[in-house]
Amino acid sequence: MGIRLYGWPQSTAARAQWALEELGVPYEFITLDREHGENLRPAYLAINPTGKVPGLVDGDQAYFESVAILLHLGEKFGRERGLWPSAEAARAEALCWTVWSTTELYIYAMQWLYHGMDTLVSYAPADRSKATADYNHGQYQRMLDALEARLTGRDYLLGASFSLVDVPAASVLLVVLALGGSLEGHANVAAWVERCRARPAFARSGGPG
Repeated sequence: MGIRLYGWPQSTAARAQWALEELGVPYEFITLDREHGENLRPAYLAINPTGKVPGLVDGDQAYFESVAILLHLGEKFGRERGLWPSAEAARAEALCWTVWSTTELYIYAMQWLYHGMDTLVSYAPADRSKATADYNHGQYQRMLDALEARLTGRDYLLGASFSLVDVPAASVLLVVLALGGSLEGHANVAAWVERCRARPAFARSGGPG
């Protein structure tokens, strides 16, 4: 049956699509009609019970949550293509940084954008919390500090070569930049983001998400 990826434009489905493009794995992208509730119909809820995107079907197995999809793709396809480590120590780092990108970096960055910035996704001014904005901005800076340190002497998160581990964190920061946020003067992070942005597979995925 092959791979089917479900999503819509300007969503985190772009991360999974970027990974698939890097891997060169054949897949079908299925655009859900959110306005007409296609994501809430039983057929799709059987794939992603939250009704959100992305959802991915590989053969007879369904996956949801972008980080779970990335880990699956890395473990199944990435090693033979040099995009996922096989050595145990490097694999541990790959798991940790991939999960961190979505559970830490993404959460703090988006909450800062929601409450502390004027963007297309921000809450209305009356619904924003300065305390929430300040806290999440501080945590976002801490995450950038950790990333800056990690990228000292490295071109990518696992070393000299790009891997699928770079996809989720770079995706988060490309969204931040697209919405008018900044990288807070972190030079290593900025250079790494531009290296990731320049990859042909990223362009084929449709941009940040």
